[in-house]
Amino acid sequence: MKKYLVLISVIAVLSFAVTAFALHEVPSQEYTPSIVKTAAKSQIELGGELRIRGEATRNLDDFNTDAKPSDNAQKYDQRVRLSLKATVSPNTFGFVELETGDNAHDTYTWADASNAMNNKRGTMSIRQAYISTNLGKVATLKAGHMLLALGNNLFFDHTKFGDDALLLSIPAGDGELTLISIKLAEGTTTQNDDLDAYVVAYGMPIGNANFSADLTYLNGHSKSIDATNPRGFDKGTKLYNLGLRANADLGSVKVKGDVEIQRGTDKTSAPDSFGNEEVKYKGYAVMLGAEANVGPVSVRGNAAYGSGDKLDSSNDSGEKNEGFQTFLSDTQYYTYIYDYKVVTAKNAASKHTGLNNTWYLNAGVTAKPMPDLKLSGDLYYLKAVKSVDNVNEDMDSRKIGVELDAKAEYQIDTNLVYFVEAGYLWAGDFYKNVVGADEDPDNPYSVRHGLLLKF
Repeated sequence: MKKYLVLISVIAVLSFAVTAFALHEVPSQEYTPSIVKTAAKSQIELGGELRIRGEATRNLDDFNTDAKPSDNAQKYDQRVRLSLKATVSPNTFGFVELETGDNAHDTYTWADASNAMNNKRGTMSIRQAYISTNLGKVATLKAGHMLLALGNNLFFDHTKFGDDALLLSIPAGDGELTLISIKLAEGTTTQNDDLDAYVVAYGMPIGNANFSADLTYLNGHSKSIDATNPRGFDKGTKLYNLGLRANADLGSVKVKGDVEIQRGTDKTSAPDSFGNEEVKYKGYAVMLGAEANVGPVSVRGNAAYGSGDKLDSSNDSGEKNEGFQTFLSDTQYYTYIYDYKVVTAKNAASKHTGLNNTWYLNAGVTAKPMPDLKLSGDLYYLKAVKSVDNVNEDMDSRKIGVELDAKAEYQIDTNLVYFVEAGYLWAGDFYKNVVGADEDPDNPYSVRHGLLLKF
């Protein structure tokens, strides 16, 4: 009997505590429109993902086996994603996704220097947070932080972390017209010194084919002060990218094509070290691909070309930049090593630059020897379009190399997959720009395996 009296007393105390909290609740000072009506019942969907990976790499940074032990690495990392979708009506929902990491990473490394033993792991950041609503049958409006990409991801792809944007989709004939305003970078909120992008896109099907086109206008005006001219400032960047694309399903064969054309200017208040005050952008890229199914096996071939910036004998590109400008995430788009892990032919110092100053030929195959097992392999021949060093003849090679990539996926259970992926680059003489003219570059490689659980 005594234990029941104790339990009743505890419940009574907690009840009073809840009442007291409600009476002393501080009202929010944020404005809330009075016309807002609370949905009678919202449909809540919870989801997420756990990914655990182990990786071994060699020569990814310096292309020199004997240079430093730190370029021979092994590690485990982990990523956590949690999502919530709140559907408040047939026309409107809100979506929020949290992810481990910070603004530059989505993983945490097992037991790294900042996470000693017996410690909590990682922090959570907002990967997506947006509202989507149908405006009758006229349009769909989407606003907030969202994942965005254009076409075949040659020019623009921010699907790893997303951007702050407004998106309006309007049915137009047999297709759809999409208008997007993207805030890529905020300088200071008291000045108009941001990097903004504006996109007009249209896509429509015709028979077994799909055609799409988009025009992107990038407007950057940093207003940064020039130290040599206190009255001067950066006059800004204006870049236009026109994308034209088509893909068709011809039964046993699928084909695709993509053309990107760029124009624009970059004006500064004072000339650069070579005396250039204005740089004109004149880049372009082309991609063609085909895939055919032969029973349980599919074979594919792809070719892609991205223009490079031409340098003179002083390594000056002049008042014209012919390189294909890209805005891409830190992820794999074609090769596992060259495109994803090492410096590229843009300038032998940058990573994740896509097709800038690069062309490749690719042949690949995918097979499913059993329902739960998928195997794939790809071979790439890679070459720079322009040399990145016209001063030193021993380092002006455009030979990037040949790369072999392979991947295996096995479904262990419902929503649970084990995977292995690997890449090996037979590095060409282009990478003498990294190791030096008197050295032959050593071949970089990476092997990674992991578990992926979605729920």
